[in-house]
Amino acid sequence: MARKANIAKEEIIEACWKLIENNTFPNIPRLSQFFKDLDGRGCSNTTLLNAINEWEEAYREYQESEVKDVAEHLSPSFKRFERDIVQSLSVLLDEKVHAFEAQMSLRKEALEGRNDSLSTAYIESEAQLEKVLLELDTAKANETVLQAQQQQLSERLEHTLVRNRVLENELADSARKLQEADTQLSQAQVDLAKQDQTIVMLNDALTNAQQQIKQLQQQSNSQYEQLLTNALSDLQDLAKTLKTSKLDS
Repeated sequence: MARKANIAKEEIIEACWKLIENNTFPNIPRLSQFFKDLDGRGCSNTTLLNAINEWEEAYREYQESEVKDVAEHLSPSFKRFERDIVQSLSVLLDEKVHAFEAQMSLRKEALEGRNDSLSTAYIESEAQLEKVLLELDTAKANETVLQAQQQQLSERLEHTLVRNRVLENELADSARKLQEADTQLSQAQVDLAKQDQTIVMLNDALTNAQQQIKQLQQQSNSQYEQLLTNALSDLQDLAKTLKTSKLDS
């Protein structure tokens, strides 16, 4: 016989969220134990399975929304980083151009006979150029670090998505096995009901047979008593006949 559910679907879905908040993935045995510990209520596996399927859809949408929020949150940072890198490179290039322009100007002055000034300016320009190159290397190193962090984040997101897909496949397989078990249970209940009906019929047949045997025994006893009475009567008549014969003699 089918079992009647006395737990609402909304209650089961809410229980699923409570379990996942405690880092426990909802399934039929855990939900059954949850309501048993809560107030002792129970319902069919089919009812629990239907509610779990509906919760999984909501949970999948929630996870996709979380991933999207993370991406949207990081996107402005990456764009700002790109703008900062471009701006820094532009500044460095401008400084480098100015440095070379100054160097060319110093060389021109040297050609005009300002050897001392050219030597000093050249040393300063070389120092300035070295500083600019150092700052450029630092900017490139920062860019490399940020790219590595972005790669790590992308790998974590990909790992999360892969894990979700694995969990979804495992859950679908569990649901299929549970559906098969539920079908087998229903068939077993039908077979048991048929056996119960057969036993009732056999008991009825046995009762009728016993009643018939009892009636036959009663009829046999009655017939036996009648025959015995008849025999006694015949013996009495015979005795009377013999007695009369003796008296006549």
